[in-house]
This record gives sequence, structure tokens and C-alpha cells, in this order.
Amino acid sequence: MNHQSRVSDKVQHSAKSLTRKMSLYFSAIAVLVGAILYGLSLTTLYWLEDELNRRTLVQTSPMAINAFRAGAESPLQLNTNIKAYNDLNAIPQQDQFIKQLPLGFIDELHDTFTDDLFVLRSEYQQEGETKPLIIIMNAAQVELSNQEWRNINITILAVTFLLFILFGFAISKLIRRLVSPVRQLSDQLKLVQAPSEFKVSSGAALEFSELAASLNQYQRQIDKLIKQEQAFSRYASHELRTPLTVIQGAGRLLQQQGNEAFKIRQRDRIVNAANDMQHTIDALLSLVRHEDEHYSEQQRVLTQAELSKVIRYVQPLADSKAVVIDVDIQAEPLITPSEAVLRMLLINLLSNAINASEGGEIELKVNQEAIWVVDHGRGLTRNERDQQGHGLGLLIVDALCQRYQWKFSLQDTEPGCIAMLHFPHA
Repeated sequence: MNHQSRVSDKVQHSAKSLTRKMSLYFSAIAVLVGAILYGLSLTTLYWLEDELNRRTLVQTSPMAINAFRAGAESPLQLNTNIKAYNDLNAIPQQDQFIKQLPLGFIDELHDTFTDDLFVLRSEYQQEGETKPLIIIMNAAQVELSNQEWRNINITILAVTFLLFILFGFAISKLIRRLVSPVRQLSDQLKLVQAPSEFKVSSGAALEFSELAASLNQYQRQIDKLIKQEQAFSRYASHELRTPLTVIQGAGRLLQQQGNEAFKIRQRDRIVNAANDMQHTIDALLSLVRHEDEHYSEQQRVLTQAELSKVIRYVQPLADSKAVVIDVDIQAEPLITPSEAVLRMLLINLLSNAINASEGGEIELKVNQEAIWVVDHGRGLTRNERDQQGHGLGLLIVDALCQRYQWKFSLQDTEPGCIAMLHFPHA
């Protein structure tokens, strides 16, 4: 199983896990909310029923007081289920416990010898004398019956269950909508050939759009690294093959009979080829070293002598194309890349400029801010314009410049091309 398949399986498992967890989470919330609503509804109904009965007693008390002041006898029947007393001795024997209630008491009494009662215990003034006032209401005649309460319970449960169903349906739709972008990304990751760009639906949450953008960014970075790695391998094999060929050829020639001058010349060829290999290896190792993107190299001065060595290396190629290399050193800047790295950079730029020219002149300019290689040849090909890195050697140049935070650019001119290495500001 490749890396892309493993990532896809993880994303799909994450989507399933997310769906399951969210479903359980919202189901628990729905049950909790339903239980709370059910309890609040019943509690509110019980309280409302008792509160109405208490207010009925309060509103009835002025009527009873006026009747007693007018000469009414205790007990006073105010309506079919309410009686008023202004004489404690007139209270029926089974209700004598009411005498023990404190003044101001108004509530329902349960677990009495008879039916539940609503009682108001108060007093009033009549001809300068304080008289007790007891109002008793039979709760069974004014409260909802057991059957009515059962009907109410069934209705509340039915409404709660219906709300639970509707809430569950809405949540399931919401979960599917939220998880849909994850499934879309999972399906795209499962493709045999990865899409050029990961996408989610336009209605997806902002976080999923940002996730898709991050995946696209990582994919571009991975593609770039793969291309650089492939270019590194091709470039290393190409650059190292040439000096190896020279060494092998010179070694075979040394095995043949020849005068001392001939042998010295072959040994010099071997030494020069070995030096070329060492320079190439040093430069490529600089490219692959990553030390938290901070470089331990110290700045050094780019001298004319160092540039002259580079010119001598490419001079045979320039002579074969009848090209003159003009060096214009306006300043000796401070640079970070080692001599091997700078040698590879300039050899690549100068070799490309020479190969693109048919005679004429190539200018190598240096100042405190940049290095220019200007030729008057055929300019950039269409392939070089369309591809980042502009070819194998220049891809290495681009990677090395990024390594040292330099800026590398190519610009067409009429005729020719300008390649520039721009130094970072100190």
C-alpha cells in the first residue's frame, strides 16, 4: 500500500469516526434536552395549578371577611368547594390540625385524613377584636384528575419524541454536510493518479477550504522536491560521469608505453578530473544539507582570482564556439556560498550562455548586489520559459540560490539572454 492510499484510508476512517462521534454526541444532547423539557413542562404545570388555587384563596378572603363583618356565621359556604371559618371551634374534627398552621400559611396540604386541601390561615379585625380567618378548599374538585395528568404526560412525551425525531433528522443532515468535504478529499486521495488540485464543494465550511488549500500547497512542495531530487540525481550522474571518463581514459593511457612528458600530462588530467569531481560533490552536498535553514558558512570576499579560475575552466568551450568572455568586476562583494558552490553556479550560467551563442561576446558583470551573465545568442527556448528551473543545470542553480537565499532570474533580450544572481541584503 502506497503513502497516498494510507493517507486516504486515514482520512476515510477519520470521516467515519467523526460521523459516529458527532452522531453520539448530538443524540446524547437531544436525549438530555428532551428529558429537561419534559421535566420542566410537568414542573411548570404543577406549579401553575397550585399557584392558581392559591390566588383563588387570596381573592376569596376579602369576600369572606366582609360576610363575617356583616354577621355571617361560621362556617361560611362561599361556593361549592370553599368554606370560610372565623371560629376555630367550628372547624370539623378531622381538620383540627389546621389550628396548628402559622399565620400567613397558604398552600396545599397532602396526606390528610380526607382529600387534599388548600388552606389559607389568616386573621382580620372586627370591632377592635382580632378574629381568625381560615379558608379551606377541596383540592380534588379544582385540580386535574389522574387521568387528565396521564393524558398530559402522554402528550408531552409524544411532542418530545417528535422533536427528538426532527432534531435527529436535522443533525444527521448537518453531520453529512459537515463530513462531506472530508469524504470528497478522501475520494480524491484514493485516485490512482492524484488530482492536479484538491477541491471541496463551494458550500463547505471555511476550515475545509483551508484544508484543501493546505493540501494543494503541500502537494506543490512535494512535486517541487521530487523534481529537485530527480534533477539532482540526473545532474550528479552527468557531472560526475565526465571526470570519471577522463580518469579512466588517462589511467588506461598510463598503462601504455610513453615518454615521461606523456605520463605527466595524463597524471595532470587525472588530478584535474578528481578536483572537478570534488568541486561537484562539495556543491551538491551543500544543496542537500539542511541545518534548520540556517547556514554555518561565514561570508567571504568574491575575488577576481576566483572568477579567473572559473573562466579558465569554460575557456575551451568558449574557444570552440568562437566566444569571447568579457569580465567586468565593479566590486568584490561579500558572499556566503563556498568556492565550489559559486563555481558550479557560474559554470552552469556561462556554459548555457556559450551553448546559446554562435560567436560574439559574453559579459560577466559583478557588483555589490548581483552577478550578471549576458549573452547575445538565441535567447530562451519556449521549453525553458515554461518550466521552472529552465533545464537540468539551471534547476540546480535555482535550488542552490534558494539554499543561500539568493534570487535567480532569466530574462530574454533582443537578442540573447540575461541570467542574474541577486544577493540578499545584509
